[in-house]
Amino acid sequence: MIKHFKKQYAALSRDQDNDDDIYKQEEAYGDTRVIPLNGEKYLSFRVGNLRFIDCFQFFSTSLHNLVSLLLKSGRDKFTHTTKFLGDDDLVFAKGVYPYSYMIGPEKFAETQLPPIEAFYNMLEDESCPPKNYDRACEIWAHYGMKTMRDYHDHYLLSDVLLLDDVFENFRKSIYEHNRFDPSIL
Repeated sequence: MIKHFKKQYAALSRDQDNDDDIYKQEEAYGDTRVIPLNGEKYLSFRVGNLRFIDCFQFFSTSLHNLVSLLLKSGRDKFTHTTKFLGDDDLVFAKGVYPYSYMIGPEKFAETQLPPIEAFYNMLEDESCPPKNYDRACEIWAHYGMKTMRDYHDHYLLSDVLLLDDVFENFRKSIYEHNRFDPSIL
């Protein structure tokens, strides 16, 4: 895992004392604090006591790839995901979502998954692979979903838990090897 992320954190991980250099770049706007990378991108920002870290600046790859990479280290690395979603094979992969289909709140009341065509990915200009749609159907049945709101909430929860596990393992690994904690940004 370290080799994959080395380029992303190399500039930040030289020395724990360099944390002061990072914070010297911080800009404040009322109760909002920002650590910019440039005029268009940020590394981190805070609003009051809430901190948001742009983890893509560390990972630079999809959640799907990150989960697959971490899974090679074992299911035990997914402590948050398994705590809330169980240890079934279904939970160890990024889900699919019909973004273009969900055009209004009335869609949340629907009582079945829309057809595979509704899962078309407009950003990538790709159809949903049948195996991904089949997995979505399995998730619907496995978790006893009744509405698209159930599917929506599960999709969001799954994404957050998987990303949490990936980031926590990344943090531990970086700290063990470099004595640098990327979450302090």
